[in-house]
Amino acid sequence: MKHTIIYDEDHQLLIQTIIGDFTTEEAEESGTYYKKLLAGKPYRQLIVDLENAGKMENRETRAVANKILDEAKITDVAYVGASSAQRMIAKVLMKLGSLKAEANFVKKMDDAITWIKKRRK
Repeated sequence: MKHTIIYDEDHQLLIQTIIGDFTTEEAEESGTYYKKLLAGKPYRQLIVDLENAGKMENRETRAVANKILDEAKITDVAYVGASSAQRMIAKVLMKLGSLKAEANFVKKMDDAITWIKKRRK
């Protein structure tokens, strides 16, 4: 997979970097990594770096991506560098209730980390 998913031990969160287009198969594969990397971790939070992202393959890809966030019990997602089209799609999904995690859109990684940490209880 050309995209990366890591667990940042220092900040105790997942960071996924999307590079180029994102397919349904890659979304499904991401879910496996989320569950594996978050096993036994105190927080279920994710930063998605979209600065070098292309487009999502189709509507099914968005549905799968939302499903894996739900299955991994992700509570908060910060999107870094999202285009206006990406923000619009995510906001629609949040309003429809298909994206259950709280989400925020920021320009820089530092802003994402700050927002995520403020969400911790």
